[in-house]
Amino acid sequence: MTSRRRLVLLVALVSVFALGATPAHASFDDIVRAVESRYNVHRTWIPMFGLVRFALWVARPGGVSDVQLATFENAHFDDSEALADIVRRHAGEPMQQLVQSHSRRDGETTLIYARPLGGDRVALLVFAHDHSDTTLVRVVVSMDKFAQAVNHPNGVMAHLDIERADHDRHRHRGD
Repeated sequence: MTSRRRLVLLVALVSVFALGATPAHASFDDIVRAVESRYNVHRTWIPMFGLVRFALWVARPGGVSDVQLATFENAHFDDSEALADIVRRHAGEPMQQLVQSHSRRDGETTLIYARPLGGDRVALLVFAHDHSDTTLVRVVVSMDKFAQAVNHPNGVMAHLDIERADHDRHRHRGD
């Protein structure tokens, strides 16, 4: 075998292994497992969260049809940039990065990805990390509600009636 053929064969093998190491589309659980494996940590179990997911699937409040959540409490990751890189690599090609923020002063990192799904839905992947807690959330929301939230972020908060609830609470206490 000529050296050129060996080189082509070597490049082909390395390419196959590289593609296997960084999937084009990883699931939420694949990302969580990669973090758990790399840092020898486990996500915090949230009781009855499966029931929450089922209720969202049935009721679809605010256009949300599914949510997945993984939190790592009091897990001290040695390098937040390497942790964020795991999420970037495993988010895969179909995910489009919308936000990337890193504070060197606080060590906080936030990543937000989006990927259109079939029909009128979009999947959002949100990664937030600070010194003591790390959270990874995947939310499936209707494209209309997502576009509305992006174009009118204050309108989303008004829709939740947060200010009205605060006002009513203070009124009932006599503040």
